[in-house]
Amino acid sequence: MKKLVLGALAGSLMAAPVMAQPPVVAGYFADWQYENAANPYTVADIPADKLTHVIYAFLSMCGPHEGASEKVRRQVAQACEGKAPFSAIVVDRKAALEVDFGAVSTDVPYKGHFAQLSALKKQYPDLKILPSFGGWTMSEPFHAMAKDPKHMDQFATTAVALIAQYDFFDGIDLDWEYPGGGGLTTSPWDPNTKLSEAQKAAERDAFSYLVKKIRLELNKLAATTGSYYELSSAIGVGTKAAQIDWQSAAPYMDNMFAMTYDFLGGWGSQTGHLTNLHATDRSWWGMGADVYIDQMIELGVPAEKLVLGATYYGRGWEGTQGFDGKLPTANLSSEKGASFGTDSAEPGYFMYWDLKRNYTAEQGYQYGYDQASQAPFLWHPQKQVYISFDDKRSVQAKTEWARQKGLAGVFTWELSGDADGELTEVIYQTMQR
Repeated sequence: MKKLVLGALAGSLMAAPVMAQPPVVAGYFADWQYENAANPYTVADIPADKLTHVIYAFLSMCGPHEGASEKVRRQVAQACEGKAPFSAIVVDRKAALEVDFGAVSTDVPYKGHFAQLSALKKQYPDLKILPSFGGWTMSEPFHAMAKDPKHMDQFATTAVALIAQYDFFDGIDLDWEYPGGGGLTTSPWDPNTKLSEAQKAAERDAFSYLVKKIRLELNKLAATTGSYYELSSAIGVGTKAAQIDWQSAAPYMDNMFAMTYDFLGGWGSQTGHLTNLHATDRSWWGMGADVYIDQMIELGVPAEKLVLGATYYGRGWEGTQGFDGKLPTANLSSEKGASFGTDSAEPGYFMYWDLKRNYTAEQGYQYGYDQASQAPFLWHPQKQVYISFDDKRSVQAKTEWARQKGLAGVFTWELSGDADGELTEVIYQTMQR
């Protein structure tokens, strides 16, 4: 990608306008959780009266998905029949368009989550509903797409055509993990997959081109419908945030969802807070949401467009060594990530509702709270299991801090983890003060 390519769009689009909006309270909706036998979650469970944004996870495009599951590869192949490479697609068409979740109040020629979202939009017309493209397992095609502006043009035009087809959508969210590498198929630790400096620079330019092209197409759609369409993006922290030219890209975007979580997890022996608000001298590598948010602002992301991330899940380890149950330290480690969790397909991952039900004092777990870090944890001294997560106390602290910092608001991954909506209620109520 050469710098001169960006000039092709100059003068043909307007930046995202700065508009007064209520504080953002957003949640990602995982389209597969309706199949969760222990706690099925559908559109009917979304606390829409407490949210400004629902972000549908995930859609993708026609392109390589070698890092995804066999099921996803089959879905992509089916959705891409007859479509040009890098066309935007609904991946799980069964969940989105076919499953009968009940009657709806809108006259639409499809069922699934989309029919339910159409009715939800009718009930809450101010609610913004965005499809998110990518995610951890489906970001691979972004790297191929970024190599040619024609490919990016194809994705941008077809993504906007898709939201025009399903008119309850209010814009587009990009969850490319990550421009410049660091995702599932571009690990910096693997010499066979890590991107070169030249490739990183090319993807830096490509991201700027892409958001400008999508904004152009959204503006064209707005001219025909009279509605404004949002453009947002998830942002990785640390070096991942620094791989994007925010001075160039941010003016064309409405919100940037900062993934201030997954600081640590069972993929490494390092044990501690998953998503602590404040860094302390006890934090592994000095990590904290506050540090990462300050870095993003310094990189050129406007504070008023930054949305702080919270979690409706936890991550855990077992064989935790030398922990006294008080406060984690900057050298706390474990033998391995937890070999169990809410879903056997992802050991070490615990949904918030599961932690409340099954990881209590009755099961031998001790609750702790790190006031300086604003982060809770669970500790089982006999099993030597440590679990980090967010709870009502920590999401309240995050929301208060986001307000004080002048950020756009708070979002969460993902809504089904908070089965009864108590965490969303705390965020919403704190935002109203």
